Amino acid sequence: MLFKAVFLMTIQHIGIGPRASEAVIHNGVAHFAVTPERPYDGGLDAGEQTRQLLARLDAKLEKFGSSKSKVIFVTIVLADMASNAAVNHEWDQWIDPNAPPSRACISAALASPAMKVEFIVQAAVDA
Repeated sequence: MLFKAVFLMTIQHIGIGPRASEAVIHNGVAHFAVTPERPYDGGLDAGEQTRQLLARLDAKLEKFGSSKSKVIFVTIVLADMASNAAVNHEWDQWIDPNAPPSRACISAALASPAMKVEFIVQAAVDA
């Protein structure tokens, strides 16, 4: 007996720009990045940027029909791994302790020397 699987693939692009979309939703998962609001202003340390990013993350999750308890995976990109403790301090206050996402933390050069941290996020969204 042959079985034929039918997959309905829907891809939704949100906030299409000249270089990238704000988010792409595929199979009930939103894929997006969260960067500092004004990355070239400078002056904010990694902890302050993380607080800003977490507030922006909350707003994006709400916009996309999700919440912090539905975040599946976050890659935290640090300009300097020495700021990991400051980032973790803010992160630990933000996460849902009953539904923490999987997470990775890497160090890489970011788009501006003023940028200290960036998030790459996958979150489940409401249908």
